[in-house]
Amino acid sequence: MKKLSSILIMALVMMIMSISASAIGIDPEKTDSQSQSPMDVSKKEPEPDVYWFFISMRIDPKGKTLEIVKPGTKITMGTKKGFNKAVWWGIAHRQVAIGPFYSEAEALNAKIYYKKSKEKINELPQATAPSTMSWFEVSFKELKRLRSYEYTHSPAAVNDGSSAEFTDALFEGLSFQRLSIGPFWDHIQAEEAKKIYRMNE
Repeated sequence: MKKLSSILIMALVMMIMSISASAIGIDPEKTDSQSQSPMDVSKKEPEPDVYWFFISMRIDPKGKTLEIVKPGTKITMGTKKGFNKAVWWGIAHRQVAIGPFYSEAEALNAKIYYKKSKEKINELPQATAPSTMSWFEVSFKELKRLRSYEYTHSPAAVNDGSSAEFTDALFEGLSFQRLSIGPFWDHIQAEEAKKIYRMNE
């Protein structure tokens, strides 16, 4: 009899606790972290997609010049973290990642310029491209034993100009073992991209 009374008392206590919890808006089935309001938990915004491609270069040790031997590969889409890894992977495999661009159209436009010679740039930039674009230069050397490239310090600033000015800067820079990265459709975007390359120097 005492055993039955104890069970009834326990059941009654549990019922009272459940009713009290419901009255103040607490779900007894949830943990403290689960019972938090959605407003209390800051949700991270998904990282926007960026686009890039690779080009293959050849370094002439005698003339101290660069040559584009393989124009842009197909465009890759990913996160900025993914692009950062692509920059490192590229130089380890004697390729250069060009980007990151905020749209596929911008990346496609950039691919136009990375030809083997200035004369091979026959396509015009897309109609959506702005009249003024931005770019910056990087310098690197070849590590023959490792069969890879290494970025060297290059304090060059971000430049702004027309598509023709970017073309001139690209092929002029190759003569001095420098490569122009771009063109970007926004100056701030180019500054952000430059920081990623500087991290790999």
